[in-house]
Amino acid sequence: MKPCGKSLHNSLLVSLALVLTCLWQPVVAGAFWQSDSSRSAINIGLTGHTGFIIPHSRDIRDVSGSNPWGIEADVSLHFSNERAWQYLQGYPRLGAALAYYNFDNPDVLGSAYTLLLYVEPFLSAHRRFSLSFRFGAGLSYMDNIYHPETNPDNLFYSTRISFPLEINLLGNYRLSERWMLRAGGTYKHISNGGLRQPNKGINFPSATLGLNYTLRPADFPERQLAASMLEQQERSLLVAAFGTGKDTRDAASRKLPLLGIVAYVSQPIGRISALTGGAEWIADYSLRKQLQDKEDGRDFQRGALLVGHELRIGRFRFNQQLGVYVYAPYKARDPVYQRWGLEYHTQRNMFYGINLKAHRHVADFLDARVGVRF
Repeated sequence: MKPCGKSLHNSLLVSLALVLTCLWQPVVAGAFWQSDSSRSAINIGLTGHTGFIIPHSRDIRDVSGSNPWGIEADVSLHFSNERAWQYLQGYPRLGAALAYYNFDNPDVLGSAYTLLLYVEPFLSAHRRFSLSFRFGAGLSYMDNIYHPETNPDNLFYSTRISFPLEINLLGNYRLSERWMLRAGGTYKHISNGGLRQPNKGINFPSATLGLNYTLRPADFPERQLAASMLEQQERSLLVAAFGTGKDTRDAASRKLPLLGIVAYVSQPIGRISALTGGAEWIADYSLRKQLQDKEDGRDFQRGALLVGHELRIGRFRFNQQLGVYVYAPYKARDPVYQRWGLEYHTQRNMFYGINLKAHRHVADFLDARVGVRF
């Protein structure tokens, strides 16, 4: 069974890479339709972060009193053509960022080195002051992970390679044609998605201050939403299948599949907002193994109702949902949980995404999904 675990771990990494490719490809393809009058801007930036760790569990409270800080360098393309604008209802930046985060506790938490790929739509990019929202995911190298003998207090993460997710809100003030001052807040989550325990995940919001320099400027004209994009703003039914791999309790290197299906309705309540409601069904085969070892005959599957909110920015949707178990013969750690997801929707009514399930900020698993919109 160990080779199977390794295969599932590699499959998750491949799934994440495919999801990021799906998120990037449509807007990147738009660059090939750029004319000389609507070329993309090229930017480089340097950003600083300082914040705190959320003590979301009693087990980590004693080591959560530090103040992480970080420094980040990034490079990005800022698209200015019609095609790119229609995808996100704003002029998007696509970029890659390299960051170093020091968790202010070297003996237990160490540091993180991250590579993040992100999409960042700008609202009112043509004005001197604009707002931007960043959604990013990638890989992190953690240099001081949990070890039962040498580092038993680090219950945040137990694998060298973990998966960071990031969202932020920034205000951007253009000092000149080439210089931009940026300030706001960032929320970062790093965990291994439930691939190995312990995995409570580290959550740290931070104040963000940075400076961007434009190597090649561009113009950002005002535009109107196309009819084809208006159709995606209507109420819709979404159905998706998802999956990942999870540790078994008897062997940290042994992974078993987790499979599920979700269906929900998305009802727009504004130009970029929608309310959602639906249900999901999860079959966690690592839980089945746990029950079999205990000779417990209860069903390992669980069903839940979901309600939440979607932020719609062109073909991208960032969703937050609250789940309530309605079928759980073997009780979960809490009767409710949270879902955080990022999706890309195609013109052919398909969508792809990644989604994090957590109980009170304690990560349960990170899944990859594919679905259909009706």
